[in-house]
This record gives sequence, C-alpha cells and structure tokens, in this order.
Amino acid sequence: MRFIFQGARLVGGFALILALGERATLAGAKPVTPPPDAFSPMIELAPFVAKGKQLSVSIHARSASDRRYAEAFSEEVMKVVYEGVTESPGKGLVIIGRKGEPHPSLVFRKFLALAEAGKIDPAIAARGPELFSMLNHWQHTVNAGKAEDVATEGNVDLEFEKIIAALPLPLEGLGAKLYQLAWFEKFDDAKVEAKLCALHPADLERNLFAHFDWVFYLPPKGAFDQVLDQLIADALKEDGAGFFARTAVKGVMLVVKPKIRQAIEGVRKGVMFQTVVQARTTLSEGEVLALTGAYIETMMPGEDRTKGGTAHERAVIALHDQLRKNAEPAREPATEPAAAEATLPASNP
Repeated sequence: MRFIFQGARLVGGFALILALGERATLAGAKPVTPPPDAFSPMIELAPFVAKGKQLSVSIHARSASDRRYAEAFSEEVMKVVYEGVTESPGKGLVIIGRKGEPHPSLVFRKFLALAEAGKIDPAIAARGPELFSMLNHWQHTVNAGKAEDVATEGNVDLEFEKIIAALPLPLEGLGAKLYQLAWFEKFDDAKVEAKLCALHPADLERNLFAHFDWVFYLPPKGAFDQVLDQLIADALKEDGAGFFARTAVKGVMLVVKPKIRQAIEGVRKGVMFQTVVQARTTLSEGEVLALTGAYIETMMPGEDRTKGGTAHERAVIALHDQLRKNAEPAREPATEPAAAEATLPASNP
C-alpha cells in the first residue's frame, strides 16, 4: 500500500505539472524553445527590382558597410543573370566575410591535409575528392577570367595564390558544412583543427543553408584593397630596381592600378554569376563557363565601349549572343589540305 500511495503521489505530481504547464500556455506564456543559432540572425533580405519584377537575395553581414557593399554587388550580378540567362535566380545567400577572418579555402585545404594524414574519420575523409574537385573547378574559373594583358602592362603578378584573399567562391556540399563548422569556432585555427579531427558523420548533418538554392562567399570589402596594395608593393620590390626604376614603376601604377581593380572585380562578379547560373539552369558546365567568360569579358579593361549602352546592357547583349552560340550545332573541323593529300593513294609510276 505504501508503494501504491507513493506512486499515486508521483502520478498526481506529474498531472499537476502538466496542468500548470497547460494553464500557462493558455494564459499566453510562450513554450520554451531552444535558443537560435548565432549565425542566422545576421541574415537579412535585400530586395531589388529587375525589369519591373520584385526580386531579393539574402545577405549575411556583420557590419553596415559590408552589408551595403554585398547588396550592391549581388544586385548588379543577379540583374544580369535575370535579364541575360534565366528569370529564376532562386533563393540565394551571400555571406560577406569579416576583416581578419581567414579565407574559407584555407579551411578546406586544412581538411584535405588532415585527411591525407589520416587524422580525420575515414567516412568523412572519403569525401575529400568532392572538396578537391570543387577547389580545382573554382581555381580554373578564376584563372580563365584573369586579364593577362593588364598584369603584363604593370609588371604585376596576378598569380592565383597572391590574389586568393580577394576571391569569392561558392559554398556547396562538404565545403558549405566545413564553412559553418569554422564559423562557429570563430575561424580559430587550433579550434578548427581540433574540431575537424574529432568529427563524426552525424556532426555534418546540421545545415543552416538547406533552404537556399545557392550560397556564395564574398570576401570583406577591405580584402580587395589589401591584395591590390600588396601586388603593387611586390612590383616595386623587383630585384635590381633602383630609384629611377621604382619611380617609373610608380608612374605606371597610377595608370595600371585602376585597370587591375577593374579586372579583379570583374572576375569576382563572374564567379558569382557562374554560381547562380550553374545552380539554376540545366546548362552544361562548358556552356556555363562560356557564358561566364562572355560576362567577364565585358568588364575587362580595354573592352570596346563604342558598342553603346550601359555596362549592364552590354553584359546582357553579350550573354544573349553567347546563348545563341551555345545553341548552334557543333561544326565538324575543316580538313586541312595537307592532311587530305596525305589520304590519297600513291600514284603508280
């Protein structure tokens, strides 16, 4: 009887707790919910209009100036995508980095190095080729878009590794998960490495980007200027350059610096363009690369401005032209005369 009485008291206690909870809910008290993550509250929707239609892109930023820059950058590219390629740019997220944070590619490279050294769970390390392929494709896109004539004119080395801090990149697949991991560790190198080494497959199931069609990382505004200043400083440090040589280089830089800025900014916009078009169309990789190249070309220094119209209008025209070229059937290569002669049978003497 004692045990029955104690059990009855426990049941009655639980019933009282449930009743109080229900009464509190009915009285308007909000149920207890887990605290939101620190990342999502920094995402704000940035609306804009393209050809009379209301569109928007989500921006994640941690300063007002970075947010303004990311909004203007994204709006310009997405209007070109909308008018030049597809009227369905989808739900996109642009994340602009914060000054002092390492570039996401450094986190990805750390993962690959640790996986190669056998320090990461084999099930997760097996996804290394996916990450390697993404980085390789990204670098190929950037290298294809660089303006070599601008670099040569000012004796400036636009090598990929020297401008990487200013380059944006798409965040997809494993790369997106690793970026989130590093973000919550505040990009602290030691903490990120420890987290990577302790990862289990279940740890990668969380995905704050799941409801976006594409996600794009944009370096902070200051990163662009820092890279440009370093490129110029390296050009002035050339071995054997005396006072007069350095003075001459500085004079050239006054002319070339704006061109370098324009070229790199064109490539940055091209990478975002490719990210959106690749995610929102059924075009092949080759077709997307051709469109990206056509778009970047309209933003390069020395591009013919006599065609008229605004930069946006010239970009849309170039994309329409490239789409027509993509739709044309592939032509058989013409046979060289020499090769044709070689196929003829030898004449009898």
